[in-house]
Amino acid sequence: MKTKNFSRIMAIVLIAIMMLSMVVSCTKKPPEELPEISDSFYNHSEENPNIPSKNYDGYEFSFITQGGNSYNIGYLVSEGETGELIADAVYKRNSVLADKYNITFNHIVVTDVLSTVRSQVMSGGTEFDLIIDNTQRLATMAKEGLLLDLNTIDRFDMSKSYWDSNASEQLKIGDKLYFTNCDLNVMELAFVVFFNKQLIKDKNLTSPYEYMQNNKWTLDSWSILATAICDDVNGDGKYTETDRYSNLYEYHNGRMFLYGTGIRATTNGEDGIPKVTLMDTDKTIKVYEKCKEVFSDQASWCINDMSSDAHGYANKWNYARSLFCQDLYLFHYQGAGIIRQFADMESEFGIVPFPKYDSTQENYYAMYPYNCSMVAMPNTLEGEALERAADIIEDLNYYSSIDLKNAWFEKLLKRRYTQDVESEDNLEIVKNNRVYDIGIYYNFGSITSKVLDQDVRFTNISSTYKRNQKAIEADIKKIYKEFGMIS
Repeated sequence: MKTKNFSRIMAIVLIAIMMLSMVVSCTKKPPEELPEISDSFYNHSEENPNIPSKNYDGYEFSFITQGGNSYNIGYLVSEGETGELIADAVYKRNSVLADKYNITFNHIVVTDVLSTVRSQVMSGGTEFDLIIDNTQRLATMAKEGLLLDLNTIDRFDMSKSYWDSNASEQLKIGDKLYFTNCDLNVMELAFVVFFNKQLIKDKNLTSPYEYMQNNKWTLDSWSILATAICDDVNGDGKYTETDRYSNLYEYHNGRMFLYGTGIRATTNGEDGIPKVTLMDTDKTIKVYEKCKEVFSDQASWCINDMSSDAHGYANKWNYARSLFCQDLYLFHYQGAGIIRQFADMESEFGIVPFPKYDSTQENYYAMYPYNCSMVAMPNTLEGEALERAADIIEDLNYYSSIDLKNAWFEKLLKRRYTQDVESEDNLEIVKNNRVYDIGIYYNFGSITSKVLDQDVRFTNISSTYKRNQKAIEADIKKIYKEFGMIS
């Protein structure tokens, strides 16, 4: 009897194991695949820089980045094809160039990029060819004379689409360009507006998509939606982050709306020296006051006001975004790079650019974050070393525009994470209308920290700017004198 019972139990266990394996096999996602791109396309594309093959005798081309960068998605070096979309695209790109130039690739990760670049450049030699770091540290390197002027490198064809033309124009110091953006750097697009489509439906609200279709995605339309939802979800009479609101925001998000309406902290003059244009018109005050009105409303919840308890997440910011995934917030304002945190969200979300000032505004504008990266080169490179680095970087950009950008932007960012055609189109709008403001990257007179990043709810931007105006203007003169542009 015991033997028969034991056999029956074992049979049940085996059946359970078989059923579990079937469930796992049915639910496991197949590996992502890149579309095949023929060699003839690579060779005959109009974008191809047509750099001849060269033998660099096994040279190790090195990128340097700072560790602990939450925006770093591992797009520089890959050990092999694993079925993971980005890693495979990186491996394919690097393999092509490794064969073409007889080189290898190395990714140097340090705890302090600025001090590392500074010490190596000052010593007269560097173990890296390309710096990828956040814009404010790159600006510091430029001020200290540590970086090459990219506009002096003949190999770089800034007219090609794999170089961001907005960046190469708006980031110039006079006629010099010390850092810029390009398709090699797929780390971040720009700031965008995420919204919950289910809440739009549940609350019978007009979708931002409909507003965009009618050229009415403006500050006024946004403010209607942004003050529409404030629900005490558990009915306890207390409002916490786990209730339902229109906005999940950070205190400095007013800055993003300023840039979305075409306002800039600084604008380069004809002499190449930036002019402070933040307060040139009363539009700045109107936009800022609209943001203050909305974010002071009970329909908004500020992440900065939350306790530091991360509830098991890496930080409280990620925890807050997990609440967005639970249909507790209509809007969230952040860089497009966080989109992967919404990958498992059950309800559909959408993406739109920041709203226009009004319907007469021609374009949408998307601010590029100062805590995201761009590319630069150390000024120690010269002669054959510079020629070698320039060849490799130009081709890295070209092949990134085909393989890596296709994997990240076309396949992963647009189709895995976004859930509708409108979001895909809007990401194109954002990418093509990125705004780069050297004022916030160089932080003239602390304009970023003391003016633009102040808590919008409690700040009068006009008086705040006036208190800092002289320091901002004096810092511009000081810095541009150091650049040799002012005597």
